[in-house]
Amino acid sequence: MVSRLLRYSSVLVVLILLLTSCSTSGVPPAAPAGGDAAAAPAAAQPAAPAAAAPAGLADIPRNRTLIMAGLGGEHFGGFTDVEMFNNYVPAISRSGINQACTEGLFYYNMLGDDFIPWLAESYEYNDDFTEAIVHLREGAKWSDGVPFTANDVVFTTNMLLENPELTGAGQIIDAVASVEAVDDLTVKFTLNGTTPRFVFDVLTYHADLGVRLVAPAHVFQDVEDVSTFNNYDPEKGWPLCTGPYKLVATDVQQKIWDLREDWWAAETGFQPLPRVQRLIFLPGMDENTMVQMIINNEIDLAFSFAAPNMELAQAQNPKITTFSDKPPYGFLDWWPMGLGFNDTVAPFDDPEIRWAISYSIDRDEIINFAFKGTTTATRLPYPGFPGIQPFIDSVDDLLQEYNTTEFNLAKVDEIMTGKGYEKDGEGFWVKDGERITFQIITFPQHPSATPQVPIVTEQLRRAGFDATFLLPADFATRIQTGQAVAFLWGHGGSMNDPYATMDLYHIRHVKPTGESIPFTNLYRWSNQEFSDIVDQMRPLEADDPKLKELFHDAMEIWLPNLPDITLTETVILLPRNETYWTNWPTAENPYIHEGFWHQTSMILWPALEPVQ
Repeated sequence: MVSRLLRYSSVLVVLILLLTSCSTSGVPPAAPAGGDAAAAPAAAQPAAPAAAAPAGLADIPRNRTLIMAGLGGEHFGGFTDVEMFNNYVPAISRSGINQACTEGLFYYNMLGDDFIPWLAESYEYNDDFTEAIVHLREGAKWSDGVPFTANDVVFTTNMLLENPELTGAGQIIDAVASVEAVDDLTVKFTLNGTTPRFVFDVLTYHADLGVRLVAPAHVFQDVEDVSTFNNYDPEKGWPLCTGPYKLVATDVQQKIWDLREDWWAAETGFQPLPRVQRLIFLPGMDENTMVQMIINNEIDLAFSFAAPNMELAQAQNPKITTFSDKPPYGFLDWWPMGLGFNDTVAPFDDPEIRWAISYSIDRDEIINFAFKGTTTATRLPYPGFPGIQPFIDSVDDLLQEYNTTEFNLAKVDEIMTGKGYEKDGEGFWVKDGERITFQIITFPQHPSATPQVPIVTEQLRRAGFDATFLLPADFATRIQTGQAVAFLWGHGGSMNDPYATMDLYHIRHVKPTGESIPFTNLYRWSNQEFSDIVDQMRPLEADDPKLKELFHDAMEIWLPNLPDITLTETVILLPRNETYWTNWPTAENPYIHEGFWHQTSMILWPALEPVQ
């Protein structure tokens, strides 16, 4: 036991170095055994102050400015989309256009299971869910004073129907047959069949999901090629917004958005005018820099910290808080982590091999050593949100039979020897002279994936699988194309009923290795019977009793096949500095989560209160 603790202390030291340097190489050199993990952050780089505001901007005091440090490895070191504010172009950075500028028709608070009408007031379906009528809120307008109307929604929907390469187009093409403006405040969607989740899945911003059906028609209608349009012209006030902020500066170091006193929601009394007068988004940076900056009160929010860095920051600045003062401390994200495989590649095309790999993983060790107890294991590829938990509970009988979190090396040996494998002189599984050798690909920097990949790799090696890991800059491309035979990835699907996650495994998403899959069935798992059940789930409402029955039927297939291996919840340890701002979301008041990179952050800005 002592040697194991020493070994994992070493892994933790390596992990901290890995996170803070955003390494893109493979397994880093081993740290000295018994190293002091808590002391590792002391070697942080000197804190770099936020770039000075460009000349000509209004003089906004620090205590009315909210500064946010970049999202993990996204645009690490500097923005590359300095003059790109067309949020229908793929891969745009999450630095304000969808957080401060673009509002949603509806929002969903995943932590509180709350549905929040915004630009729209209400909606209704016809009897068979083949039509959806959306009623817009009166008084909404663009930042140039032009009213926001049904024409904007209709124009944007048709733009996406006609341009499949744009962000969100796939969902619209899949769901919508046609759209019309009944009047200035009423939009009618005719759907492609019975689609009771259309409003939630497509029209509602939930975390990073939801299609942006709010392009200003009076600007975009004159664009020849929307796929190359940058939507940036300061003299014309572009990008236009319905949101409370306007873009005032953009360069490689920062993007700055200032409050609009004429925000429609404040003028109509729908929302209070935010007290935050300036939002500054900084690009991705290493974690040690963010630690020092938030300790020095140079930033108010930073992307997720590893547990040791959170402890260090809080020890040096008592104004730094996170979502909860009790385990798991951070907020529960919508992206539970799993170990996936290209299931078309031998031997990972064999469900028994996948189960043997699952039995090799000690999730308690991962939680204790990678996260210091700040997360939990997941039995299914679902987050434990209030809306989804009843469905997870409904298949407890199956989970008793198929224990997805069981660590059992004896079962590993039983499965592998039964398959004709034996261990070679180095302790790795071999059959016909060939080892099971694979490399796990994942993010260079991610709060859930990156901390655990060294430990998962070590556990697999200890169980006899010749595994290594790599954190390449092109990790997403390798995973999408199937080039990555093994990978750590999240399950970005359901929040309030099981259908969306089940659909991630649908056979219709499968493509041959080499062809890119857009973050759906990355596992390339094909099961027609399962997919047929998922198709039966699609037309059912979340409260239809038949949905639970079909979910149980689907899991009777999914669990023995185990298309990918569940690992842990993604818990975001996001530090908030209360030197200048308070009334952050908490476990006691989860009015939204503070993930400033998500589309739901629009709910956050009016709620924050200045300290003085």
